Amino acid sequence: MGIPIKAGRDLTWADWGGSRKLCLVNEALVNEYLAGANPVGRLMAQGTRQAPDTEIIGVFANSRYHDVRGEVPRQTFIAMDSRLRSVGSINVYARLQGDPRPVMPQLRNQVRRVDPNLVVSDMRTLDDQLNMRLANERLLSFLSAGLALLASLLAVVGLHGVLAFVVARRTREIGIRMALGAEPGQVIRLVMREMLLVILLGISAGVVAGVLCGRFVETQLFAVRAADPPVYAMSVAALLAASLAAAFLPTRRASRIDPMRALRHE
Repeated sequence: MGIPIKAGRDLTWADWGGSRKLCLVNEALVNEYLAGANPVGRLMAQGTRQAPDTEIIGVFANSRYHDVRGEVPRQTFIAMDSRLRSVGSINVYARLQGDPRPVMPQLRNQVRRVDPNLVVSDMRTLDDQLNMRLANERLLSFLSAGLALLASLLAVVGLHGVLAFVVARRTREIGIRMALGAEPGQVIRLVMREMLLVILLGISAGVVAGVLCGRFVETQLFAVRAADPPVYAMSVAALLAASLAAAFLPTRRASRIDPMRALRHE
């Protein structure tokens, strides 16, 4: 499974059918019951009414097996006793090289050779298992990305409309400036400089709101940090580029208006 051993040793085939009961525990269990002390060689009980009879031979790293979010639960790996007579179900993991799907029928045939009465169900790869556990997170991620793109598109369209209205109100002013000798480039820089201040104020407010809402995002998604500078930098760059484009188009249109026509504009 790729879970590293932090202390002691792993279970081996030599432990199969031995007289001693052996187990491994994870770091969460050690930190909760032993305050981080080395548990190797100690005995633990499997149940509140049983005497300690299972020796801890190793400590493995914390890992999640049911949910990708939340706290890591206490875990114990117990060596299966060869004298066990009844098992309701068992999960078997096979490490393979290459694509495991062509090997699945062979694994089923091997199980039938051991015992034709054994039923093999829910055979899947570990990637499939992870995808099943992450289905809700991925769905939420896709919905969030789609809504974010839609919100950005609506914001850009709305910004373009507002700026077009503002520029239209300043058509007479632009005509006077151009009649007095202002170049189209100067008019564009003048209007864009004023619009840039408004855009930067809006983006700053959005960044502050994103930081404040980041903790909620962390509880809903997997492996996402609230304070992620690269994500904020890319978002700010994208919004700034889209906003400048939305502001540039009406300003450029206004700079091409004939000064005499602009002066007659009401």
